[in-house]
Amino acid sequence: MARRVCAHLVGRTAEGRAVGVVAPEGGWALPGARVRFGEDPAEVARRAGGAAPGAALVPHGVRSEIVTVHDAAGMPVPMHVDRVFYTAPLTPQEAAGRPTLPLERAMALPALPAARALLEEEPERPTPSLRRFASYGIVTDAAGRILLSKIAPGFPAAGCWHLPGGGVDDGEDVRAALERELFEETGQRGGTGDLVTIACHHRTGQMGPESSDTEIYSVWVFLHVHVAEPEPLRVTETGGSTIDCAWFTPDDLPHLRLSTTARRGLTALATPIAP
Repeated sequence: MARRVCAHLVGRTAEGRAVGVVAPEGGWALPGARVRFGEDPAEVARRAGGAAPGAALVPHGVRSEIVTVHDAAGMPVPMHVDRVFYTAPLTPQEAAGRPTLPLERAMALPALPAARALLEEEPERPTPSLRRFASYGIVTDAAGRILLSKIAPGFPAAGCWHLPGGGVDDGEDVRAALERELFEETGQRGGTGDLVTIACHHRTGQMGPESSDTEIYSVWVFLHVHVAEPEPLRVTETGGSTIDCAWFTPDDLPHLRLSTTARRGLTALATPIAP
């Protein structure tokens, strides 16, 4: 299955309406651009939306599109497109005279580029490389605790405490992937809620499946997950990357050895998440 990532930016008025959607032939759509290996999705969204460099963007949502398109020879190609969405606040002067839509209606529109325009493969990397799209949970319970998993020996960042989650499989929705990983790593079931943030991670000289000198590029989506009725903790996967799991209070976190992923997700919490 072909995998692609696209980033989109919508201007947002003070009244919560969307500016920057387009109406090509066939109706309204959300403009955007393809995120290529190593690119920051936020920067791609800025360029696609015509925002000034350094303009403040707010991560807004993510959705997965699983479709079949046809190549130039008419052959069917299954494609999985992960689309990440940002908003940017606009002043009344910036929005004046431009058509607007309710924000949530705009976010449900078809997005451009359409899947059929994303068939072209990126040039082959000169060294071993690995690309991932992953979702991770800021998992809380009614007591305000945060659930973490511990990385097993033999995996990158072994021994660190990590956020439950991992790679989104081909054909899998981002939220479904997180709920699956949460159960595999901790034995808990919870409902995914608001988006916390979107980040990217790009490193060279890393351990990979084919080489110890692998270039790794990941897009990370962090979502809030609330576990209303915690079950006894248990790692249900066999031979996976998780060796342990535990609940922690916010006061515990500064004293833990955290993975880069966990630090990125937890740092993004500007305010405590309500149960």
